[in-house]
Amino acid sequence: MTDSLIIRKANLNDLDSILLLLNSPAADNGHAMSRIDSSLTLQTILDDPNYFQIVASTDTGIIGMVTLVIIMQMSHEGATPALITDLIVASEKEKSGIARQLLDYAVNLAQEYGCYKTIIQSDYQAQLTAEACIELGYEPGPPSFSESGN
Repeated sequence: MTDSLIIRKANLNDLDSILLLLNSPAADNGHAMSRIDSSLTLQTILDDPNYFQIVASTDTGIIGMVTLVIIMQMSHEGATPALITDLIVASEKEKSGIARQLLDYAVNLAQEYGCYKTIIQSDYQAQLTAEACIELGYEPGPPSFSESGN
């Protein structure tokens, strides 16, 4: 029997499963925030109408997640872009299409919010993120620059 997959917005009950995923080799490899700090952070995310933690959930728990931020700005006549970041899928599920489904959900949510563009960038599982973007028909955009802090 196959677990049914649901892509949805996270809630506080997902915290322990999210921490397990963040502590995996696919993400922070045992270096995620403490439960107390992460609980406060997740509550802040849930309270922000422009910030979404999206999860891929099965009967056995959270097996993937991605973050969506609707960016408020004054340029572009106040039009909003979306940032999709930190795509993580459990290692044993990387080839299951979950990454594509998570990104598709996030992009559709950004479109519901009227975002004029969507930026997809992930420090985790970069190859998986790139493959999922290609599956969805996205092409690489102009180069970007970032500072990597340790």
